[in-house]
Amino acid sequence: MRITAAILVAAVPSFAILYNIDQPVPISLAHGEYYAGVRLWGSGGVMARLAVGLFNRVTLGMSYGGDSIIGSAKPTFFDRYRPDFQARLAILEEQGYVPNVLIGFESQGYDACSSGVYLVREKGGYLCLGKTIDASRTFCQLGVNYSHGTDGFLVVNQLFPGSVEGIIEYDPALNQHIGRNKGFLNFGLAWTFNEKLRLAAALRDILGNRPETKLDRVLELSINEHF
Repeated sequence: MRITAAILVAAVPSFAILYNIDQPVPISLAHGEYYAGVRLWGSGGVMARLAVGLFNRVTLGMSYGGDSIIGSAKPTFFDRYRPDFQARLAILEEQGYVPNVLIGFESQGYDACSSGVYLVREKGGYLCLGKTIDASRTFCQLGVNYSHGTDGFLVVNQLFPGSVEGIIEYDPALNQHIGRNKGFLNFGLAWTFNEKLRLAAALRDILGNRPETKLDRVLELSINEHF
């Protein structure tokens, strides 16, 4: 039994992860655990996130940022004039044949925000499932969400030796009217140190739905710890 538990822990990505690249991971922070992250993108964009585990299955958090924070251009903050929010409730935790099941709400979108609307729409309300393929140490996720229409997302997170992850995620963008309308395909690599500090780098919008977001390079640093 102990050997089986050890294999499961080794196969699941580090608990420091609340997000893959753009898509949420179906876990909640433990009671008294916190998550803090900074995301850099595009032309000097910066976004900060903070989340706290109120109970073992309930997480609340907020985020805020803007474009051109780094560099010589005039900073442009998200024009909602308020932080964005997230809430998570873990319904099931992965064990044996049972997947992770999470319901959540996320008002944070990505890239530029004009008249209160992000280029990449926020998740809104969502339901997400995740399951580990033990033999290959692969964590697969499937989610459905509603924000200005119904959408979904798919993520494959491959865990390699040394706490290195390869991440592929796809959002069909069914609730958006975008250029080529092929959805958003992202790829990233991440490394987690001591199950607390995670550094991730990614290429977003590989399919090139918009000229301003095609192959957008993103760097994110996050940490999780207990109070």
